[in-house]
Amino acid sequence: MNEIFKNVKYIFSDFDGTISKYDVVHKFIHNFAKGDIDTAERLWSEGKISTKECFNIQLKKVENLTPEILEKFLNEIEIDPYFIEFYQMIKKENKELIVLSDGFDYFIEKVFKNNGLSDIKVYSNHLEMELEKGFLKFNTICPNNNKNCLIPSGCCKCGVAQKYTNNFIYIGDGLSDRCIAKKASLLFAKKSLETYCKNANLEYIPYETFKDIINVLCYIKIN
Repeated sequence: MNEIFKNVKYIFSDFDGTISKYDVVHKFIHNFAKGDIDTAERLWSEGKISTKECFNIQLKKVENLTPEILEKFLNEIEIDPYFIEFYQMIKKENKELIVLSDGFDYFIEKVFKNNGLSDIKVYSNHLEMELEKGFLKFNTICPNNNKNCLIPSGCCKCGVAQKYTNNFIYIGDGLSDRCIAKKASLLFAKKSLETYCKNANLEYIPYETFKDIINVLCYIKIN
């Protein structure tokens, strides 16, 4: 078994594009928002506006969305085919998985409930919803925000992690993972996070699915 895995208690993971097969928020916005949504996303990726500002600009462009349509959308979200096996493995080893996400709690909790994973602890942004003439209106609340965060995220992943431990494994794939990636004892990275790690000379292990992570964590070196 991987030595770092043996000696850590906590494993933190991103959700969108990491546990889920794709970025759920990105797909939601592109499916249901009308008009220009790319400008806000570009400004966010450049660090010129915060996650909260970006989401609220985009969410205001979501029109004519009923609770039933949202429910159908969330019921169709798929997770990594090996994630449940991974989660069962770490529970067997008495490790705790905590999800740190710059996405929305409602989306994550719904997907986890659909997959029998409601016991996973989640820190994310809160999606405030209300009905207006039968259609949903949204607002972003960021209970885990940190004004001193180096990345203008809604959820300061470093701040949450530090409440638990300084010795942890992290699994991620994107922009909101960059800061915490520097602090992980063992880092698994893919997509844009992998590119960032290469450019920043950060040590990491590449992965495509949670099967790759299982194989690394369970690897026993034979001399």
